[in-house]
Amino acid sequence: MLVLQPEAIWSEGRLQTGVAVAIEGGRIVHVGAPPAGGPVVELRRRLLIPGLVNAHSHAFQRAIRGRTESRQPGRESDDFWSWREQMYRAALELGPEEVEAVSRMAFLEMALAGITAVGEFHYLHHPADGGRYADPDELALRVCAAAEAVGIDLVLLRVGYARAGAGQPPTPRQIRFVDRDAEETLSAVERLASRGVRVGLAPHSVRALPLPWIREMADYAREKGLPLHMHVSEQPREIEECLAEHGLRPVELLEREGILDARFTAVHAIHLNEREIEALGRAEANVCACPTTERNLGDGIVPALELQQAGASIAFGTDSQVEIAPLQDARCLEYHLRLDRLQRAVLHPAGGGASALADRLLRSATEGGARSLGLSEKGRIAPGADADLVAVDLDDPSICGAEAETWVPNLVFSGERTAIRDVWARGRRIVEDGRHPKTEETVADFARVMRRLWGGA
Repeated sequence: MLVLQPEAIWSEGRLQTGVAVAIEGGRIVHVGAPPAGGPVVELRRRLLIPGLVNAHSHAFQRAIRGRTESRQPGRESDDFWSWREQMYRAALELGPEEVEAVSRMAFLEMALAGITAVGEFHYLHHPADGGRYADPDELALRVCAAAEAVGIDLVLLRVGYARAGAGQPPTPRQIRFVDRDAEETLSAVERLASRGVRVGLAPHSVRALPLPWIREMADYAREKGLPLHMHVSEQPREIEECLAEHGLRPVELLEREGILDARFTAVHAIHLNEREIEALGRAEANVCACPTTERNLGDGIVPALELQQAGASIAFGTDSQVEIAPLQDARCLEYHLRLDRLQRAVLHPAGGGASALADRLLRSATEGGARSLGLSEKGRIAPGADADLVAVDLDDPSICGAEAETWVPNLVFSGERTAIRDVWARGRRIVEDGRHPKTEETVADFARVMRRLWGGA
């Protein structure tokens, strides 16, 4: 049995001091006074929080970081759609071993940032020539291997993708994403599950799928009790196309089809009207905000206050991997709203104390992500939960000097990655004193892929 004695623990919106956490078999078996007679590992000046849960990732997009931060020649403006063309280049070029190397780099950064579980919204399925690998799950298994090598848990959200838009066949740049039919998507989910992969379903978007595919995938997810994730209302053009094809906005369409429920996660959900917000709330659905990506792409601002008031649950995702910083995402959900509304503490719960806003944001980064991915055993420090833990250095320059009642607000609103010193995933320490044992190997492999893909020294 491993017994950790930190300065304090934070879980489920509550700070506790003078308690120990006992771990056995990868699970938390005790939270409270240290068990008598056993060895105790003292974590001096450390705050222990649950492992952070990343509900939305495209790991291969780590390969394009820094390569889309300019306006394309001849364009009066640059937006999501022009960024997407840059992303396609990497998607077409990466071979299976390279997909694994790039994914391992993304997952390593996640571990160093305190993320212990990730939902990989996986849509890179096939060879660039449109054929099939000898093992049709080759790329999915490469991504799973990358997560396993780093030591974080992964939910493989297998994407269905069919077209470029309503009535439009896929473009040559999308060919690696496209399945022949919904049955091919569902067969992949069944195979992966039989191989021990934790899976969910991800109809990509109303733009990329005809309605019969979405229905079939949603029915399968409900029958099997799987999480169902979908890009929803990230861009105004998506809404315009949905109205033209279906006569409804995206969330209105999903509500009509009976798809919204507590297992459903709307990724982004930026451009919503009042009725759509109410529909997501009534269904107790999840919304995965990706503030770092959303501001990078100029997508817009998630209406988080109205969504939470309506009853929706908020989670966070790193999405395009432009920056893997879950605490940054948490604070920026609030900060974006401050800029938009010209006021502070927008998401502060009514009647809450000094740490209530930080507690709410940190709960979204832990419990909210776990709920989105169907990981009931994660996101909290409690007996029976997975021993996914993060030790925060209270003397890190970014948060030092705080008193106990402001430890969590300092962490959420000012904490840097340097404050994350140790990370346990199911009881195994994968980051020790800010270092991961596979860092040098992973960085070297990633650098080789980047030189091959982009050239340079």
